Amino acid sequence: DQPLGAIAPTIYGQFIEHLGRAIYGGIYDDQHRRFRPDVLEKVQRLRPPLLRYPGGTVTKVYHWKDGVGQHRPVRKNLIWGGYDNNHVGTDEFMAYARLLGAAPFLTVNMSTGTAEEAADWVEYCNSTEGAYAAQRTQNGHPAPYQVRYWGLGNEEAAKEDAGRLQDPRDYIRQAWYYAKLMKLQDPSIQLIMVGDKPDWNQQILQELHPICDYISLHLYANSKPGDPASLFTSIAEMEASIKATAAQIKALTPEKVTSFSKWYRFPPRQQPVKIALDEWGIWENGGRGAYDLEVDYTWNHALGVATFLNIFQRNAAVIGLATWAQTVNVLAPIMTNETTSICQTIYYPLELYRRLCGPQSVAVTTTGTNAEMLDVSASTDGKTLTLAIVNRDSQAAVALKLNAQTTGRWTAHELNAPSLEAMNTLKAPNTNVVSYTQRALPAGATTYTAAAHSITLLQATLT
Repeated sequence: DQPLGAIAPTIYGQFIEHLGRAIYGGIYDDQHRRFRPDVLEKVQRLRPPLLRYPGGTVTKVYHWKDGVGQHRPVRKNLIWGGYDNNHVGTDEFMAYARLLGAAPFLTVNMSTGTAEEAADWVEYCNSTEGAYAAQRTQNGHPAPYQVRYWGLGNEEAAKEDAGRLQDPRDYIRQAWYYAKLMKLQDPSIQLIMVGDKPDWNQQILQELHPICDYISLHLYANSKPGDPASLFTSIAEMEASIKATAAQIKALTPEKVTSFSKWYRFPPRQQPVKIALDEWGIWENGGRGAYDLEVDYTWNHALGVATFLNIFQRNAAVIGLATWAQTVNVLAPIMTNETTSICQTIYYPLELYRRLCGPQSVAVTTTGTNAEMLDVSASTDGKTLTLAIVNRDSQAAVALKLNAQTTGRWTAHELNAPSLEAMNTLKAPNTNVVSYTQRALPAGATTYTAAAHSITLLQATLT
């Protein structure tokens, strides 16, 4: 009975970038020029409502016109190395998003691109008239794609990257210019502005808030070698970043824009500014492949993913979208080789939360012995209450007394594995260390024991 905010379904989004084996060798079989069916089936089970593309850092050198039509130049990937034949471009990405039932989310090049190029992309995707809309039709796609989400750049504050907008004042000037041309093509699009540290965010929110639907945060947790519990300290720091940014939004931006010149010829944002966690995940050292990004995830990491999702639910009032970085082979829930693919441990909480959690976040508290080892969130659809419980204690179960206004039996959906170190690997593709059990608690039961190192979603009907 204490609502915390609507949980945007877009918090369960995914992200693919022209990086390593994320696309070629990941979602796409370039030899046979098709999407890999084994990977597609696994991604479909995640039911991502949102899919981000083409980056990521590669956005800074990506030119969308290279990836449409019959004649596609081979370009050196100046960011991640190798060469891109552009066999996967805008139309292929849109086809994949459609197969997933996901809304497309495109990030434009503000580093080596132009505002005109970005506006042309909006026309290609969303318009029924004009030269680029006609080109889309000629390419076999007469219906507009209606892309709603557009990111203005990616991590533009990063000094090491191939960017030119590391000074927030430069980014603000360019963002206004890009926004004007893009919204003159389609005034309904929503814009995600680049966020960074608090001093950067302050300037972005002060100067861009009339047209800033979302401010982007990138959150990657990690653990210290030999200390799996340190992962949760890192994740707690991520929640602190969310809360700090939420406080800045509240202090610096009005909920509604009341003064906006008609001569812009497009409307201002219509809703309060939200946070876009358009890259989040667990980035551990010691991986394989390009930039050591092919990481094997343990069950401890799966507990971390569930903890992240609880954080998103608890902060639902300010989080508008989130996209896991990335879907396949790069810090990913799905790994492939030439012949098969597997779901890593982290895949299973992503699937379970998406399937069972409700659209409204409600307050929940835990007290008592070992409460510090629990991480919880609660959600509802108005009929069913769902409690999401992570017990990260590696040894001890935790007995819970459930104090909620519900009727009927509780049903427990539990994920677990033999140990915190357990993992799924391509070396044993037919072995899954993750167990899933569903059971009804006894009639009238008001207690539940959360097993050691478990993820449990408890559901009951509300009174």
